[in-house]
Amino acid sequence: MPSQFDVPILLTVYRRVDTTEKTLNAIRRVKPRQLFVIADGARNAEEKIKCDAARAVVDQVDWDCEVKKNFSEVNMNCGPRIATGLEWVFQQVDRAIILEDDCLPEESFFYYCQELLEKYKDNPRVMQIAGLNTQQGNRKFKCADSYYFSQVAQTWGWATWQRAFKTYEFFLESWEELRKTDKLKEILLDYAVREYWSNLFDNVKNNKKARDGTWDVQWFYNVLMHDGLVIAPKKNLITNIGFGEGAGSTVNVLDKNANMARYPMEFPLQHPAKLEFNNRQADNYTFWYIYDINKGPKKKVKSFLRHYLPRTYRWLKRILT
Repeated sequence: MPSQFDVPILLTVYRRVDTTEKTLNAIRRVKPRQLFVIADGARNAEEKIKCDAARAVVDQVDWDCEVKKNFSEVNMNCGPRIATGLEWVFQQVDRAIILEDDCLPEESFFYYCQELLEKYKDNPRVMQIAGLNTQQGNRKFKCADSYYFSQVAQTWGWATWQRAFKTYEFFLESWEELRKTDKLKEILLDYAVREYWSNLFDNVKNNKKARDGTWDVQWFYNVLMHDGLVIAPKKNLITNIGFGEGAGSTVNVLDKNANMARYPMEFPLQHPAKLEFNNRQADNYTFWYIYDINKGPKKKVKSFLRHYLPRTYRWLKRILT
């Protein structure tokens, strides 16, 4: 492995010193030549103390590195802050690895991303490289190569290119017209999965509060609507260490996605023979058991009625509520 890492890395920080230090220590192992750091502003005086302490962690960079900071002095909320931070980065570089302050990578994650960012740099179909594998509980999961092609844009440790981010729509401007077409039906075959994302896109587009809280729903939309492929590793390379006190959305320490084991990627990488979506079973598992879509008989009946018998659904809803 090279003595210094050439792919730019973006680290997002907010108010947690402990997780920021651990993630920065993981980055230190590869010593990137460029480190971009974005931070949101505090919501009150008490939180400002924590935010300032988290920002100060970045001053611990002790290798030859160009550190670029984009720190907001006002609270922008998670969605706008990360979206504008990504835009800032991709105005300057053609590729980057993105880590939030609580996403702890296995060291080989960086080299896995580095190799695949170069391999697929000119292929518009490939839009993301993910570090997360959520198939640990899936007994049917099979992957003959080092990675597979997925539809699921998971963003706990990931990488992408400027060319892919150029199509990103934070406000989902195109959704109003696309939802009138069969585009989503052609991409997502399961009606409950399709309904889940359609409702989420509606909410993010039409509800500022929802939009303020997310940027990755819009990224998922971006990949999906451009028929994009996401590279997902055969084994998990990322652990979210942020569950618990002080977390924004990952509060429940007993969550099945908390503190997942990570494993080193083996090199040389074994590449799939064909550039195509090639593991629907794995994606279905992620949708059903990680996102909890279509979970339980009541939810299945509700989804079926809403999709196939909307009039009956509306009638039942009126008399039962």
